[in-house]
Formats: sequence, structure tokens, C-alpha cells
Amino acid sequence: MSSIADFTNVFTINTFAKPPSAAFQLNFLRDIQWLLESSSYTSTYKFALLMALANLSIESGIDDNSPHIISYKQLAEQFMQLYWRQAIPFAAQNEDSILRQSATKGQASVITLILNLQSDTQQTSLNKARTSDAKKWQSTITKVARVIKTYPARHLQSAENNNNREFIYVYDAKSNEIVLKPGIAYCLSRFSKIINKLCQQYWSDFVRKNSHNQMYFSDDVDLKQFLFQQPRLYLGKLQDVLIDAQHGQCFYCHKPLKEDAKNRTEVDHFIPWSKYPIDTVHNFVLADHSCNNKKRDYLAEEKFYEQWLTRNQRYGQIIEAESQSQNLGFISNRQRSETVSQ
Repeated sequence: MSSIADFTNVFTINTFAKPPSAAFQLNFLRDIQWLLESSSYTSTYKFALLMALANLSIESGIDDNSPHIISYKQLAEQFMQLYWRQAIPFAAQNEDSILRQSATKGQASVITLILNLQSDTQQTSLNKARTSDAKKWQSTITKVARVIKTYPARHLQSAENNNNREFIYVYDAKSNEIVLKPGIAYCLSRFSKIINKLCQQYWSDFVRKNSHNQMYFSDDVDLKQFLFQQPRLYLGKLQDVLIDAQHGQCFYCHKPLKEDAKNRTEVDHFIPWSKYPIDTVHNFVLADHSCNNKKRDYLAEEKFYEQWLTRNQRYGQIIEAESQSQNLGFISNRQRSETVSQ
């Protein structure tokens, strides 16, 4: 005989097992539009938080109506990815030309924390700063997490005239986590490209309108590219790491890789950089120029996906170990790569 608890568990599983309805998804997009259009902004934090939530929802692999828990330290890692580029001087001839990200006096504190970390570690590479001094990195993550909890997480869903719609999560000042409401992780993941493009546009407009930044701009400056075109790490060093795992063959056509001017060996992002712009070492494959040029920014055929999973199962630990031994600075997280790929 089934208990009430058993019935409740079955009901809960059945409720979350399917994706949110089309009406729910449409209302979500309307609420995102309302949030971006109606909010008042004192910094770029709200845009960064939305983009971070979308990225972490992709990483969760959730494809149904399930709620999802995200820690502030996870969000802090994402903020470091998003703001690292912002800490680069905008004008090459002026080292002090780091663009202001706050409408109030002074620089946004997240950028100040990143600048301090760069100075302490003597690293301008994000991934090398992460690995060169783990203690300083974790200390910075803790401070960034505190900033996120105190400011954008509290105010993200508030707009002008104190209008508040807690459609993404219910803010809890005592918790070290955000609990995304049922269906929200699915929507953030599914509509991540739309969300990221909208946030980048609003972010760029905010920075451009800041009076402190005006002296650095010209009419034709591509500000969005400067702010969000993440610098790719030097990929050529990965060839020695990957060549044995692929038995010296192109990942796609399986022909021997040859280093010549006509069909040179290239490192390809299996999950395209345009789909998820964070480098993880297990995501890379070697391809000849012809195959890499054909694939471009598209997803590979499903047969190659199975082949990629098999390669990582067999050689993932070796790829990770060699990457770390050469201090190439790439994130090594096979599970993360494969969850994103799903």
C-alpha cells in the first residue's frame, strides 16, 4: 500500500520530468524583456549576473522543469570570466584607460578586485592567475561572491518604482545560494544566446554612456567586440598534447595530419567558441585545415559527438595531465565539457 509520502514523491518527479510549457517559456521571455527595459542601472552587474545564470544553467544539463541551486561562488567564477577582459586598458597609449563600469564615483569593485589579483599574481591570463596562486584566487572568488550577493542578486528582479517580480528566484539574504525556480534553468539555457546578446547590447550602451569613458571613444569604435570578444589562449601548444590521442589523424576525416602550407594542422573547438566561449582542454580536437574550415561555428554531426565522447573516456586523463604539466592554463573539467555539449 502506497504512503502519502510515496505519492508526493511520484507527483514531484512527474511534475519536474517534463520541460516547462510553451506559455511558461513565452512569459519568461516577456519577463526578461521587462527586466532589461524597466530596470535602473548603477553598474553593469545585473547584465553580468543574467549571463552568469544562463551559462551555469547550460552547465547544469537540466532539460526539464527542475529547480536548480547555484552558489554565489559559482557565480563569482563566471563574473571573473566576464570581467577579466574588462580590466584591460581600452586605449593602448593610456594604461589608465580601463573603462568605468559604474555610474557612481569610482570603478566597479569586481574590476578592482581583478586588477589587484593580476598585480599580486603577476598574471594577465585568467587561467594562469587561477593556477599560479590558488590561495589568492580563492580569496578573490570569496570577495566577488560577497559583492554579487550584496548588490545584483538582491536587486536583479527590481525595476523602477520599486516594482519587483521574483520570477527567476526568491532572494534570501541569509543563504549562500540562489535557488532557480522550476523551469527557469531550462529557459535560461534554451534562450541563453538571446539573453547574452541582449545583455551585451545593454552592457555596451551603459559603458558608452558613462561620462568618464567618453574621452576614449570614437564614432567607429566596436565597443562590444572589445568588451566581450574573449581572448583565445594560444592553441598551438595543444597539438603535442592531442596528436597521440588521435593517432596522428584528423578528428573528422581520419586522414594523416600533415604540417604543410596547403592543409595545415589546426586546433578546433569541438563545441564552437561562439556557442560557449570558455576554453576547456577536453573540448579541443585536431583537424586539418579543410575539415576545420568546413565545420566553422557549426555543431558537428552526431557520429562525431559519440567519437568525441569515446576519445575523452580513453584519453581524457592523459590530455588533462599533459596540459597541466605544461602549464598551458586551460580549465580541465571533462564532466563540465560533456554536460555543456549535451
